[in-house]
Amino acid sequence: MTAGCGMGKEAEIKKSFEKTLSMYPIKNLEDLYDKEGYRDDQFDKNDKGTWIINSEMVVQPKGERMKSKGMVLYMNRNTKTTTGKYIVSETLHDEDGRPKSKDKEYPVKM
Repeated sequence: MTAGCGMGKEAEIKKSFEKTLSMYPIKNLEDLYDKEGYRDDQFDKNDKGTWIINSEMVVQPKGERMKSKGMVLYMNRNTKTTTGKYIVSETLHDEDGRPKSKDKEYPVKM
């Protein structure tokens, strides 16, 4: 009988995985995030929110200063507008050898 109970549980687990994986592959990310989820009374039901995307790459060629380039985007899904900044940063060392960062920021608007 124990084997029978185990088989039922296994079938239940497989069914749960099939349900979860049935939505993949996702052609449109908004389909995933538009699914109804938990919201308390602080959130308006029609508010789609803002996505924040951050990407950065740091390189240091041999004998040169470390440099990073990256972008932060704020995608307002209600107004369908995107703003952000492109950041170029260079790491320098002061006279005591402590690292200091020199940043340049460029606005991004889409």
